[in-house]
Amino acid sequence: MTQNTEAPDGAAPRRVVVGIDTSDNSARAAAWAAREAFGRGLPLHLVYATDLPGPIGMVIEPVGYAQSRRKEAQALLDRVADDLREQQPGLTVTTEVSELAAAQTLVALSEGADFVVTGTRGHGGFTGMLLGSVSLALAAHSHCPAVVVRGEEPAPALNEIVLGIGPAQQAEGPVRFAFASAAALGATIAAVRAWQPASADTGYYHVLDIPQTEAKIGAELTHRLEAVRAQYPDVKVSEHVVRGNPVTVLINASRGSRMLVVGAHRRRNPLSSGTGYVVQGLLPHSPTPVAVVPAG
Repeated sequence: MTQNTEAPDGAAPRRVVVGIDTSDNSARAAAWAAREAFGRGLPLHLVYATDLPGPIGMVIEPVGYAQSRRKEAQALLDRVADDLREQQPGLTVTTEVSELAAAQTLVALSEGADFVVTGTRGHGGFTGMLLGSVSLALAAHSHCPAVVVRGEEPAPALNEIVLGIGPAQQAEGPVRFAFASAAALGATIAAVRAWQPASADTGYYHVLDIPQTEAKIGAELTHRLEAVRAQYPDVKVSEHVVRGNPVTVLINASRGSRMLVVGAHRRRNPLSSGTGYVVQGLLPHSPTPVAVVPAG
């Protein structure tokens, strides 16, 4: 494998960024990120957020506290980096200790990354906060795709990327990320469009002609993929129109796959955290790593 970290027009070198803390979930997320970075020929950047108090309104800490925290954080990063280099010989791994909070750190570093990875359900740092605090903040504000890795280490995954397409999704970002990832990893793509019959005022679901409706949705799905698909002619793609709740449909469709890719509109207001119903449903429940890609 050769490293391909050059960026055009003087941009920052390409890399994968992953948040590290002391939890098992963080270790699983880092191992997943290392495999993805190695498969794509990208370096991996590990970062630990110490969340040290700033000069304004700072809490008085014991003498040497900040220095001790930085030293402990760097020691952890060095151990994780050594483990990942052993797991993926030839992988370039760099480390960084941040004094900012977890979400602030990852969002800031997302400006110079191919994608950013975080785990969930840990203790302290990146994975310890409630999902809505770090993972949802990253999903809502990251400048690049944000990948959330949840749950236990899965069995060897199918070399397949599931691409979830929403009814109003027009941006190419999620589609392009899925196809570029598939091309780099030699993976296939399963494009999934979930739909539910419209509800009448009476509360009953009704569609006069389900086959005709599904055929129309299928044609729309094909059209949405056309432009990007033509740029990646070697990537094998299957298209699926599935009736049901989109969260349930995408979780079932991606079970055992390498990654689930969905789009979400980014929130630039620092107080906002909404990413939409589907993303907020997927992140705490999907056993497959979820890549949330900016969709405008």
